[in-house]
Amino acid sequence: MKAMKVLMVPSWYPTPGAPLLGTFYKEQAEALAERGVQVAVAHVSVGGDFRPSRNGIRREEAGGVLTYVYTRPNLTPRWEGGRCFQRTRMLERLYRRIEREWGRPDVVNLRSSLHGYEAMALCRRHNLPLFFMEHSSFVMTEPADSPTVRRLRAVMEAARVNACVSSALQKVMEPTGETRVIPDPVDGRVFYPRETPAREAFTFRAMGQLRPIKGYDVLIRAFALLSRRMDGKPVRLEIAGEGAQRESLQALIDGEGLGASCRLVGAVPRAQAADYMNGCDCFLCSSRVETLSCVLNEAAACGKPVISTRCGGPLDIVTEETGLLVPVDDPEAMAAAMEQMTAAAGRYDPSRIRALTLERFGRDAVCERLIAACRDAAG
Repeated sequence: MKAMKVLMVPSWYPTPGAPLLGTFYKEQAEALAERGVQVAVAHVSVGGDFRPSRNGIRREEAGGVLTYVYTRPNLTPRWEGGRCFQRTRMLERLYRRIEREWGRPDVVNLRSSLHGYEAMALCRRHNLPLFFMEHSSFVMTEPADSPTVRRLRAVMEAARVNACVSSALQKVMEPTGETRVIPDPVDGRVFYPRETPAREAFTFRAMGQLRPIKGYDVLIRAFALLSRRMDGKPVRLEIAGEGAQRESLQALIDGEGLGASCRLVGAVPRAQAADYMNGCDCFLCSSRVETLSCVLNEAAACGKPVISTRCGGPLDIVTEETGLLVPVDDPEAMAAAMEQMTAAAGRYDPSRIRALTLERFGRDAVCERLIAACRDAAG
């Protein structure tokens, strides 16, 4: 059978200025390539970096995936319509080069509706079928009459197959049309239990961008409550990531007197993520909204019990055998779950946590569903 050619159009992707952004898109493209699918990636981005070294078209082939990333300075600051117009023209230029060098794709796979109008214009111009998959939390947080949700509906009507990463997101999309759930996969070859040095304190860890939607302010307050209840038993909280809230979160840590036991560790390189997760006793998600939570699944694949807020996607992940769920924006409930976990973590079965995670979210199972969706869209 002729290998299917899939052109992935991600709404965010690793760039020289943001190497950790959208790494899961890159990994999924490589996972499809491993299974015999010919994959090319076309990503366009306008931003505020005017350095020539950070702009222009970059072409590389790695992991069996041909990747084209086109970045340029934003000529219309503070005007989304102008950014969309620029990206549409950039994507058209990029596609013409891809078609010359790689050939015509069988299907375009748009990842997130944030670049939906751009992908729709490309597919109309070149008569290409569209498979759309939503990842963004914006469609869960914006009002039903917002431009974001109107764009989502337009993309769904234009696509032959629609999908999303969780049941929570599916509930938002189903009123517009049939929507499949295809979660982000976790690579069990990378994320697995590893021997780590003995820890003097029971260690909680979290990972994500330091922005309000992640709820780290609530998590730090919960940890302050926990610390006061532990009667001298040492506990630690470490949060990996960078973002605009770093200074305010550090001020909160200092204000709560947690400088010796709570730390913002900065960005963790992707190659070290599995080591970071293995170095804790329990992994946390304190988000206000999540479409899924890749890091929860990756920590669970390492055999770690988890605690998460009931923020959407984690409801598909966390079970009685894998961890605990708590309400959103409730530091008291989070602190109580953390206290419970300090006593109960040893009763969780790491091998069972890992097996359940890979059964539902492993690369093989997820890639089969992705390939089926691509074939159905290609017709």
